Amino acid sequence: MRWILFFIFLLVVLQVGALLYLVIQKRKRGKQEQSRLDWQMQFREELYAYATEEQSEMPAVKKGHEDLVELELFAFSNLTATEHHLERIYQFVEVSLLPYYAKQVNHRRIDRRLNAYEAIAQFRLSPVAESLKQRLATDISKEEVDVIIRTLVSISPSFAIEAAKTNQEISFFGAVLAVGRSTDLSLWIQSFDELTLSFQMAILQLIHDRDQTEYLELVRNKTMDDHPEVRKRALRALTRIGLEEDWALYLPYLEEESSWVEQMLALRFLENVGRKDNVTSILPFVGSRSWWVRTAAFDALLACGGLEQLALVAQSHPDRYAKQKATERLAKEMKQHVI
Repeated sequence: MRWILFFIFLLVVLQVGALLYLVIQKRKRGKQEQSRLDWQMQFREELYAYATEEQSEMPAVKKGHEDLVELELFAFSNLTATEHHLERIYQFVEVSLLPYYAKQVNHRRIDRRLNAYEAIAQFRLSPVAESLKQRLATDISKEEVDVIIRTLVSISPSFAIEAAKTNQEISFFGAVLAVGRSTDLSLWIQSFDELTLSFQMAILQLIHDRDQTEYLELVRNKTMDDHPEVRKRALRALTRIGLEEDWALYLPYLEEESSWVEQMLALRFLENVGRKDNVTSILPFVGSRSWWVRTAAFDALLACGGLEQLALVAQSHPDRYAKQKATERLAKEMKQHVI
């Protein structure tokens, strides 16, 4: 009986001890968090004063508080900083946080590495470019390769372009995200023929999206490229930035042996040009088996030949689907004209 009572007493003591330990640890963590919060508020004020040149001395970074520094840097850069402020922020990061990020890019945890890549790109920390280039040669995941190349675009475009000449793993969308960080595509254009397929397609896509007519000559040349995907991207870009005189570049694709995508893009360009003498090139495609080609053909026919050509197709075209489509389109256009 005595042993049972002793055991119960010991159990109660242990439980009380554990409870006291948890209470003490909770209070200790609370004080630490409050201390970190107080330091963060002080650092925020000092960072603002430094960025706005109210003070010349850079704020000190307390060891173990780099995560709080990073939060404040991201917040300030994304919300309030001007270009001049950003230049001072970049100087501060290079002086105060370069060793920290140089260590983070080799961290065993991928989430820490990815976070470091984002910060390096955001704060233009170019001295770590060589380390990132070397890391590309190691055994890392495809996703991490994508992120590193995007980071290199921000801090060292020449390294990124070198990687884009050999890396076959990056996807088209990954290449678009990477090259898209470049406001000036001229360096990429200079190395265009040496780049992998994904990057060539990405550049042509961005030329289309940005309406960059200064690269029209490249686009014209690539409409005759040996690779069908490059041709398609070039043709698509040409529909956006091409001149009326470029219509002749589409003629080879108004053939039965060309792909439906190339035919559709050629017809879209003819629609934009709107020349009446293109009607004869358009008519063979109003009866295409491809819905996309047929729709593009009717759009082009309306732009080049007007309602009169639609009426002729509806009346006398040998393909019954083409006649039906022309009749429906004619009715729709006439209704809009009446309204």
